[in-house]
Amino acid sequence: MAKQMVYYISWQEDNWLDELLDYFPAVNALVPTAKSYQAIKEQRQAGEVEQAVFVVNPAADPQETDKFLQQVTNDPQLSREPLYLVGVKETEADGWRERYPTAKVVVNSGYSFDFDYEAVLAQMEAEWGNRA
Repeated sequence: MAKQMVYYISWQEDNWLDELLDYFPAVNALVPTAKSYQAIKEQRQAGEVEQAVFVVNPAADPQETDKFLQQVTNDPQLSREPLYLVGVKETEADGWRERYPTAKVVVNSGYSFDFDYEAVLAQMEAEWGNRA
């Protein structure tokens, strides 16, 4: 397994997953459940993943996704990893920012084909260089 991993956490496939798969060599797509959290934790403890970026799309089920995010952000090791919340509606962005002040909340209020995914993906990639 890769030493650097992008964890894409969502209830369904979407444009973000497609873009992440095209951009990064190692992407692990999971649903936001306790089982997924445990799998991520085990990968870190086994040394399979040294650095991670969490990209979470809460749109399909915000309440269940929030439970997963609580587990990650309360974990002493995983909480230090960069966290991006994507697919967030503009009207919900402030609420997510309040609950997760260290997260970068990405709002796409236009058409998905007009959105500059490349800029956000490059920022995610830069997170690894900034922590080396």
